Amino acid sequence: MSLLTVGLALLHAGVAASGLLSGDEAYYWLWSRRLQLSYFDHPGMAAWWLAATRWLLGDTELAVRLPSVLAAAAVTLLLYDTTRRAFASTAAGLTAALWLNLTLLFGAAAVTATPDAPLLVFWALALWAMVRLMRGGGLGWLLLLALALGLGFTAKYTVVLIVPGLAVTFLAFRAGWRWLRRPLALAAAAGLGLACTLPVLLWNARHDWVSFRKQLSHSFDTPVADPLASLGTFLGTQAGLVTPLLFGFCLWGIGWALWAGWRRHRPDWFVLGATALPVLLFFAHHAWGGLVQPHWAGPAWLGAIAAACGGWHAIGARFKAGPRWRLARRLFVAAPVLGGVLVGVAYLQMATALLPIPPKLDPLGRLGGWDRLAQAVTAQRAAHPDAFVFVAKHELSGLLTFYLPDHPTVFLTGSGGVPRIPSYDGADVAALPGRDGLFVIRTGTPAVEDIARFFVRVSRLDGIERRWGGRAIDRYEIWLGESYQPGLFEERRELP
Repeated sequence: MSLLTVGLALLHAGVAASGLLSGDEAYYWLWSRRLQLSYFDHPGMAAWWLAATRWLLGDTELAVRLPSVLAAAAVTLLLYDTTRRAFASTAAGLTAALWLNLTLLFGAAAVTATPDAPLLVFWALALWAMVRLMRGGGLGWLLLLALALGLGFTAKYTVVLIVPGLAVTFLAFRAGWRWLRRPLALAAAAGLGLACTLPVLLWNARHDWVSFRKQLSHSFDTPVADPLASLGTFLGTQAGLVTPLLFGFCLWGIGWALWAGWRRHRPDWFVLGATALPVLLFFAHHAWGGLVQPHWAGPAWLGAIAAACGGWHAIGARFKAGPRWRLARRLFVAAPVLGGVLVGVAYLQMATALLPIPPKLDPLGRLGGWDRLAQAVTAQRAAHPDAFVFVAKHELSGLLTFYLPDHPTVFLTGSGGVPRIPSYDGADVAALPGRDGLFVIRTGTPAVEDIARFFVRVSRLDGIERRWGGRAIDRYEIWLGESYQPGLFEERRELP
């Protein structure tokens, strides 16, 4: 298992170092330059980890993605041991660890910087502690469970979706009842978990609960025109990202773990399905009335994979013959092979951009051409040495800051009165009036009209084609705004 984990980590590190950053990754890198207790979009754990790897490796793509590489290794080990202990089978644990790394969802999370990396670590840690607890573990495992949940909340708010499954398991089995009769132990665990969430709570209390309000709005106020199509898209993307055969076995595993866990009085099995099913149901319901990003349901597949691999090994000894069993066994063997092929293709494209995938169908196109755009902006900064750089999208703010040689402040227009970009404050904005500005915008965006009234004159300086693998992805323009007049950045109100 150690060799498998190290080998996978080296593969992930090689892929992670091979490509340019995406806009979201550069945005998280911005966070790490000015550490806070939490941030507008997410809690702060991803930024804290990223700051540590930046300190070790500097401002490189590998430094930005190294927390995800290390997180993937930790999650692999935790899922291995969780499955091994729950089903008393090293083979089941190894299968689960391998399957996890052969899904596109986890394969991508292992080589790109996202808040999902620390979330998956603490979700896996919570499952590991819960299985040990349900198998007779003592107070230390209860406290570890609370620690995992509390720290998970400082990684990503999605961790709250594991709680219903844990609670049902506690209430449904004698292994959980014994803790319900120990109020002091429960109080100590609750206090530990709550203490871990204090950074997020304190930051939000100081900023008018803006992050909580943003996430609730994001979750419930994004209606879709065709709910049935949206639900179908959600299910289709989950099948694609988990890979189709693994997806089918995982759904079976969730059902089997709930049924067999209940029938055989095995809370360590039951909890695997109980922590997966509510997540999938929540996002399926959400997809009916709003947009769901494919990776949001990712943590559900940790328990599902453990249940599928453990369940297969638990029942395998009972079914050794028959055409149905032979077909199921062939599919079980083929599932990780198909997953491995798809992950391998994705890694090859990320590292080389060799495959002739149409730009609109290639999600990895968001990794290409930013260095060339930065070179064009650098040339214009040399021609206009006192000009500041500003953009209309927070992702582009991070990318230009990262790829411009001196990592300058890149200002964001109209941030709606919330502290979205932590790279500058009101004092920085106050120094801008009278200076020229270089506005970088994607071609076709009407934002130039919005910024023109804040400058004496605006004029187009250059156009740059962003390319990926020799194919044009999109175009950007650089505009010069002469003599900035206050107002464009006043929307960025500094909250107390």
